[in-house]
Formats: sequence, structure tokens, C-alpha cells
Amino acid sequence: MIEETSLELDNFFATMQNPYPAYAYLREHYPVYWNPMFNCFTLTRYDDVNMVFSDHKRFSSDVWSRAPEMFGFGSDDSSGQYLKQIIPFLAYNLQGMDPPGHTRQRTLMMKTFTPRMIEAFRPTVQKLVDELIDQRLAEGSMDLVADLAYPLPSNVILDLLSIPRSGRPYIRASSEAINEFVATILFTGPQVWPRLAGVFADVTAYLKSLIAERRTHPGEDLLTKMALAEENGDMLSEDEIVIATNFLLFAGHETTANLIGVGSYNLLQNPEQLAQLRDDPTKIPAAVEELLRYVSPVHMLARRSLQEVTMRGVTIPQDSSIYLLVGAANRDPEKFPDPERLDINRPAARSLGFGYGIHFCIGAALARLESQVAFETIIRRLPDLRLVGDTPVFRPNYSLRGLVSLPVGFG
Repeated sequence: MIEETSLELDNFFATMQNPYPAYAYLREHYPVYWNPMFNCFTLTRYDDVNMVFSDHKRFSSDVWSRAPEMFGFGSDDSSGQYLKQIIPFLAYNLQGMDPPGHTRQRTLMMKTFTPRMIEAFRPTVQKLVDELIDQRLAEGSMDLVADLAYPLPSNVILDLLSIPRSGRPYIRASSEAINEFVATILFTGPQVWPRLAGVFADVTAYLKSLIAERRTHPGEDLLTKMALAEENGDMLSEDEIVIATNFLLFAGHETTANLIGVGSYNLLQNPEQLAQLRDDPTKIPAAVEELLRYVSPVHMLARRSLQEVTMRGVTIPQDSSIYLLVGAANRDPEKFPDPERLDINRPAARSLGFGYGIHFCIGAALARLESQVAFETIIRRLPDLRLVGDTPVFRPNYSLRGLVSLPVGFG
């Protein structure tokens, strides 16, 4: 039995390489755990995380809008002004909002982000995957993260939005700025905020000019559909479209890249599973669902308690921060038998990889499509796929757990 003294239960970043022993201990002994280092409660059991996802009346997704005040910055403080330019990109997207604002924005977004539109994009996704592999095929080796998993989802979303090549650096820079802010806010603080605020100002100006053009000269792309989406006379504002565009790229890019990158690593660590997929590619959709559970590319999400709540004998005061450890919930043995084993033949059971409830990931269908095409093409076109070098290192972003790189060789 693992002793508590041998585990790091508070410092998430100390367990980036392998958080699962700590998860197992917390699930068994402290499923509702007060973390003094991050001033939050953590939940590790499937039923608890699922319940919080489902109950937006007691648990708020708005954890960012009050950040300037929480960090102690007033309206006249220069750092606070920069922070207020950054926060909207985190607070006013679909994952950061509560009803009724969330309901209104999601209704309008769902008119554009339809399953039919996503499925019609499958040939484009296939073409992008083939092009990325072609660039490294003759070399017999590649970095599966840098050469495929990372560029694929960003290019897919930018193509969906029909962003001109000249404007793509603006969009990518803003997505990277969100990631940098979330990953470093506890460590770097105000010194980087002027630069990040400048990035968001640039992308806002660029996208607003593009939105005005699409409203005048509409196309068939996703940006045009967002610009023209209407429900009972209501439309998305320019600011809402700017934030939604950045959110689609950031969230869709990071999650899919992590699913493909970390998923490939785990398949290579389980060669018998990889062999099954080579023998029977029809298992790939089921394999993607199992990898979504096993990998949990969105590893943690935050909520805020709107009232005092008692869970498993622990009282959570009103206005407390709650971290939903999705990576732990997706390996809960009460929901998934033998959860530490990757099993592409596992009987279907809903994981929490895309969340649940009103905040279920709006891009889930696109992420599934990209991952299925990527894994099928990797398996078909890269024979004798093997790891090269040392054990891969995970990036210092606990919420979105992904690899720095994944060097592979193939025959």
C-alpha cells in the first residue's frame, strides 16, 4: 500500500509526469480534499465530478471574471488594467460562463457548429494529416507532437474559419498567449501581462476587420456563420465572436493535440493494443474513446461553489474554488473496472473527457473526427512505429496535460 508520506498530494506540478498514484490515494482516502497550496477543494471520484458538471445552479463556471479583484488589483492600477484586457478571453467564452449568458451564446454557436458541417470537413482533415506525414516520411522519423499532433488541429480550425494565411499568426499568437497566461499566472505574474494584453489587442483588431468583411461578403466558413447567426433577432457581437474564435482555437487545439500526442505515446507503450488497431482499423473510434478516458487531455477544470455544500462529509463553504480532477475521475474503479489498464475493447461507458452537462465540449465531434483520422493514418502509413530516445516530458500545464515532444521512428 502506498503511504501518504511518499506522495505529493498538494503540488500538482510535482506530479506532472505521473499523477495517477496520488489520484488513487486521494480517491480512496480523501475524495473531497482541501488543497492548502492552491486554496481549493479537489474532487477525484467520477460521481462527484459528474455531479458538479451537471449542477450549474450550485457550481459556477465563472472563475475568471473577478480575477483582478482576487489578485488585489484596483481600477487605477496599471497591472490591473492589463489584466482586465486579458481576462475576457477566459471569462466570456462558453466554458467560463453561466446561464443565461452561456445559454444565449451556446444557442447561437450551435447554429454554426453543426455535426453535418464537421463531418463534411473529413476530407480536409485527411488531406492535412497526409501532408504533415509526407513532410517527414522520407526521413523515417518525426516528432509526433511538433510535426503532427500540434499543427493539425490548429490548421483544421483555421481552415474551418477560413482565416487567410497572412492573418493566422495573429490567431495562433493569441491562443499561445491564453496558454501562457493560464500556465504561468502563479509564477510570473504582472511582468508578462503588458505583452499578453498587446497580443490580444492585435488579434481583436484583426478579427473585427475580418468579421466586418464577412458580414458584407459572406462565405460558407465558420466565421461567416458566427457573424450571421441569429436567434429571434439576437446576434453575436463582434467582441463575442473574437473571444469565441480564440476559444475555439485554444481549447480545440490543445485538447486534440494532447489526445493525439499522449494517446500515441500510450499506444506505443501498449504494443498489443496498437497491433489490434493495425489488424482491425474499425476499432479506431472505440480506441479514441478509451484514449479520451485514459489520457484525459483536459486534465482539470475549475468551478466555484455558489452556496455551502456538503460532499462525503466535507463542508465546502460558499464561494470556494473547486478543482475537478478529470484525470482522476476517468480512472475511478467504481466506474471503470481495471481503470489503470488501456483497453480499446472496453465496454462503452461515458468518460468525462469532454465534460458533461451544459458545458459539454462544443467541439467534441471535431476532436473525435481529427483524432480518428490521425490515428488511422498513422497506423496505416507509418509501419514499425517506435519510440526514439528517453521517456517524453510533459509540459508544465496541469489543466491541459500534454507532451513537450514525442520522437518516433518508422520503417
